[in-house]
Amino acid sequence: MLELSTETRVTELEADHPATLATLKSTGIFHDGDDADVTVGDLCMNVGLHPQIILSMLQRAQLSEAPSDIDISELDGLSLTEIVKHIESVHHTSLRKTLPVIVELVRQVAAAYGDGDERLYKLQALFEKMAVDLEDHMLHEEEALFPMCRSMVENGEIKATRCGDRVGGPIQCMKNDHDQVKQELAQLSELTDGFTQPAGTGEQYHEMLKQLKHFGQDTVLHIHKEDHLLFPRALETQAALREST
Repeated sequence: MLELSTETRVTELEADHPATLATLKSTGIFHDGDDADVTVGDLCMNVGLHPQIILSMLQRAQLSEAPSDIDISELDGLSLTEIVKHIESVHHTSLRKTLPVIVELVRQVAAAYGDGDERLYKLQALFEKMAVDLEDHMLHEEEALFPMCRSMVENGEIKATRCGDRVGGPIQCMKNDHDQVKQELAQLSELTDGFTQPAGTGEQYHEMLKQLKHFGQDTVLHIHKEDHLLFPRALETQAALREST
């Protein structure tokens, strides 16, 4: 695997892992026909991006592939502001409705069955933490990244927030959160034996597992839309705006 740095050239990306080149193009700082001998560091300097933002995106492209059952191609034609609206109205709205319901279900199941399976107490603590963290994550997006995106499209300028005056700041925070959530989703599955209902448990237990499984699937889709559509489009819009000014 290619060791990425600011000195990595586009030609090396193309030779090592085509997905990294596709990710670089998605940011809008490199296009077909541009000088492929340029370094990642120079590309970032040209548009005022911190290179670690781009390097982190390229590293993720090296290590991960999209789940085979996820297809978000129907969103490709949406504008940046429409993507933001979609994530808020579909995923943020859904999470705010379902998180309190699942938290209460997990608490009830842990109280009823925890003495026979102590993993349920760990499940309760984990999901309660996830619920708090996800609310913080959504607020961070709604107070920082989303206003930046809207301002770039509607006003032709970047709206400065507590994260600074570049979209790369909140994007890096969001990506860090995503990595953490993915690890925690794996823990949820492990603690529930792949969301399998134990013998001798009732409807409430069944409903908890059903809700947790759906939560996990929706969260993976939510993250995928942001990582592979929202964030690259925001970086591309910022790069184009800086170039025009």
